[in-house]
Amino acid sequence: MNVIQASAWFPPDSFGGVEVYLDGLVEDLRAIDLNCKVAAARIQNQSTIEQYNSTEVFRYPDFETFRAWLNQNRADIYHQHTIRSSCGLPHLQSAKQLGMKTIVTVHMPDISCLRGTMMQGGNSACDGEIRIDRCSACLGVSKRVPSLVTDALSYLPSPITASMRDRLRHSSEVRLRQLGTTIATPSQIRQQQRQFDQLMELSDRMVVVCQWLYDAFVLNGVPESKLVLSRHGVAPSIKPIDRPLNSPIRIGFLGRWQETKGVQILAQALQQIPNVPVELVIHATHADQHGSANRERVVEIAQSDTRIQIKPPLTRSEISDAIAQFDLLAVPSQWMETGPLVVLESFAMGTPVIGSDLGGIAELVTHGIDGWLVPAKDVNDWANAIAFLVEHPNTIAQLKQGIQPVKTRATVAQEMLQLYQSLIREY
Repeated sequence: MNVIQASAWFPPDSFGGVEVYLDGLVEDLRAIDLNCKVAAARIQNQSTIEQYNSTEVFRYPDFETFRAWLNQNRADIYHQHTIRSSCGLPHLQSAKQLGMKTIVTVHMPDISCLRGTMMQGGNSACDGEIRIDRCSACLGVSKRVPSLVTDALSYLPSPITASMRDRLRHSSEVRLRQLGTTIATPSQIRQQQRQFDQLMELSDRMVVVCQWLYDAFVLNGVPESKLVLSRHGVAPSIKPIDRPLNSPIRIGFLGRWQETKGVQILAQALQQIPNVPVELVIHATHADQHGSANRERVVEIAQSDTRIQIKPPLTRSEISDAIAQFDLLAVPSQWMETGPLVVLESFAMGTPVIGSDLGGIAELVTHGIDGWLVPAKDVNDWANAIAFLVEHPNTIAQLKQGIQPVKTRATVAQEMLQLYQSLIREY
């Protein structure tokens, strides 16, 4: 059996969640005698073939180069892990046209959500169904605009409506700027719906990594016979470490500086409980244009609170040891996570999680058993939860005891192998 794995990103260029998942999958499939080739986009002048962790990786600069390589390297299974311009629907379509069995693993919700967070109005969890009127209101169209109007606007060509919006955006009149949003947004959503439908048509199977995304895809018309739920797994080398609790209690944060990851919620919560003896250790990444402003906000709070320690970002190999030193891992995400993998890594190390009662976190954490769930956006609730757990260390000890064995990457690889085999038998 020949398998191609494709992604917009792959190590060592970057080490986000998709890259870590795919790198582990390829390694674990090789351990059960299934070697894969990887096709990964890279901004460069020409294509290259490299070896990364004993895996052949084809780096391509553009779609035409990818298509030519794919034609020369036809496989039984084509498994794609991103829907981006550099590895998206045209790439999937090429594999389909060449007669390969096609699988897409959906790691993020943005294929069905223009906001990208699956948070309705930015505040509450959405069920994920693409609806022109509701999605338009979520993205800034006035709720006073009748649904018949938004539906009619959705059929206008999106390049034209986007051009009109861009011209009106610079108007000094608020009403004209709002008009631009009203004109352009419905057609953007209709285009998103078409792309989702195309993804469904081009995929022989769609793998999702959490239940809420599975449910959202069913609402959007994906047959359950085409859907596969396969949750993340952790590396087998991660083992729990039994040690006494720290004094004071140490809470860790691992994630990006972006507001959607919620590190600012933790800092603000500590501001509300100045006399609670606790340490917050922050190992955050990506202080770029998406996270720099939030980082500055948290740093300012930390400068007046010695309980907050901002440490350097960690490499992948350092994460497990860092988690082992925490009494609690905080995952205060402000959007609908499809994982996150760090929750499972924390459990694998024997560290309970205090996390947002939202999305994938709420699927992985059982409140009061192996972790503590908190309303995502309420700083007061976060402050109260942290204070309670710090003042009741026996509860933290009980949470540690409640952690169950964690699914491993090897199990994920077996699930994918069975999926590949079933597709080949079916077709």
